[in-house]
Amino acid sequence: MDLKIFGKIIREKRSTLKLKQDELSQKSGVAIKTIHSIELGKGNPSIKTILRLFDTLELDFIVVASKIKS
Repeated sequence: MDLKIFGKIIREKRSTLKLKQDELSQKSGVAIKTIHSIELGKGNPSIKTILRLFDTLELDFIVVASKIKS
């Protein structure tokens, strides 16, 4: 998974929803440090973390997966 593209998708969707990182953290239950790392394209988020973010940001897994190359 290309973490930089994944991070960009998360950041853009969060911005579209006019959420700050701390607001996304509170709504998703994902630590703000983890969100920050993901948006920078760093770290290796767990499936649980990814699913929490997708649920909170109303992202479709298939759509996101089609944008990310292995």
